[in-house]
Amino acid sequence: MPSTREKEEFLRFLRRRGQRVTSERLALLDEIFSLHGHIDADEVLKSMQARGLKSSRATVYRNLELLVESGLVRKHRLVGRGLLYEHIHPGQGHDHLVCTRCGRMVEFISPGIHALQAEICRAHGFAMTQPTLQILGVCNACAADKEKEAQAAPRPAAPSRYGSWPSDQR
Repeated sequence: MPSTREKEEFLRFLRRRGQRVTSERLALLDEIFSLHGHIDADEVLKSMQARGLKSSRATVYRNLELLVESGLVRKHRLVGRGLLYEHIHPGQGHDHLVCTRCGRMVEFISPGIHALQAEICRAHGFAMTQPTLQILGVCNACAADKEKEAQAAPRPAAPSRYGSWPSDQR
């Protein structure tokens, strides 16, 4: 559940923009803050429906964008996973390691990386607003699986001493 401060912030955001405060918007706010991790819009919709809340896919997508614009939710385009959303709390930024084979994602916090990002921004005259870092690679489990696959694969016969492969000899 969002804190009172977060809920009030969303209400102020809607009113500033002249948009209505609807039960669907408040239900989505509650839902996104009750879910942890990175979720796509369909997962949010299914979760709401499982709790007996009525909402359409279009309403979820539209209002997720409002939550992103309000600064309470961050949208990530993660390789192999598409668009994912997560609720954010000010001052609690993190970065991601993403496995390009299985899609596993690991969040991490590194003050050193944040300091380096700030230094780079200063050097280039940028004001940092949403620092994000996504490191693509292969997780240990997938690397081990790949190694097992490589070991199990049949190996071609070695060429003969004359430089041709055994199948080339007649």
